[in-house]
Amino acid sequence: MMHIAIVEDFVFDQKHLIDLIQKNFEEHGEMADFTCYESGEAFLKAFRPGLFNAVFMDIMLAKNGLNGIETAEKLRAVAARIPLIFVSNERDYSLEGYRVHPLDYLLKPVDADALDWCLNEIRTFLSEPAYIEIQAVLGQGQSSCQRILLDDFLYAETQNHRLIIHTLKGDVATRLSFSDLMALLPKGGRFYMSGRSLLLNFSQVISVEEDGSVRLKNGSCLFCSRRKKKETKEAFMEYLFTYMRKGMIS
Repeated sequence: MMHIAIVEDFVFDQKHLIDLIQKNFEEHGEMADFTCYESGEAFLKAFRPGLFNAVFMDIMLAKNGLNGIETAEKLRAVAARIPLIFVSNERDYSLEGYRVHPLDYLLKPVDADALDWCLNEIRTFLSEPAYIEIQAVLGQGQSSCQRILLDDFLYAETQNHRLIIHTLKGDVATRLSFSDLMALLPKGGRFYMSGRSLLLNFSQVISVEEDGSVRLKNGSCLFCSRRKKKETKEAFMEYLFTYMRKGMIS
């Protein structure tokens, strides 16, 4: 069951949005429950990571408190990747709102077709695994099952005929091939093969330069092959465009 937060100071709009979401979920044979908040302050006080699967937030909240964008900025400080959907009567705030990377921007009265696209994007996001499990090589012929969080995954490369996965918590050696590893990872552009021996996690990349250098968020720098530098840069830019639009980039 999906748990959805609705931050909206008008009870009528709360009920209208809940009715539309429930109808959509019934058509998909799914269920959801809802918690409503009439202010950004009340929502932030109650919020904790993992409590909600998605947040629908009115941009024009009560004038004597935080508005929706201000609330979203504080939310992003503690939950960078949770699907966030703005709802508003005004188009004028759409560009300002995108700096906190919302998944979508719905105009009131909310349209069922627009909401359907939005909910399908949430389903796709939630269906992606948070981690993979592999057999890690420990040495002396020993191995063990190891869990690697996708958010910790930096890049993978081959060293001495062995695949090494570099993570924020250290390096993991495995006997998997790149094709085996790619089969475990979610599709959609986040993980990209740059040449035959380098697999990048674009969510950990700051930039791909013209010379083929790849700068990572942890300060590391590596190089893709000359033949793949243009394609790698283009793929990274496509990833940024797509995932910033969806609000999935931290």
